[in-house]
Amino acid sequence: MTLKTLADETVDELDRAFPDVSLSDEVRQKISRIVERTLIKAVEHTTSAHRTATVIGCGPEADLAHKINEQLELSNVSLTANLSALR
Repeated sequence: MTLKTLADETVDELDRAFPDVSLSDEVRQKISRIVERTLIKAVEHTTSAHRTATVIGCGPEADLAHKINEQLELSNVSLTANLSALR
């Protein structure tokens, strides 16, 4: 499931939660973009926290931690590229 899909589902849920408010397509798109950016920030923060924990937890196996970190960075670049393509 993509972050765009999650953002759109969130907008749908908000629409159902407030049936007395009619959202235009433009407003729905703006809300979806806000939710998507928030999800991206959460993913980036979690990635950073996991990276830090990996380096600290490996101690003497710092080389392994660096290899894991490199893989995480590659995954993050790929994720960012995929998310940018959604815009």
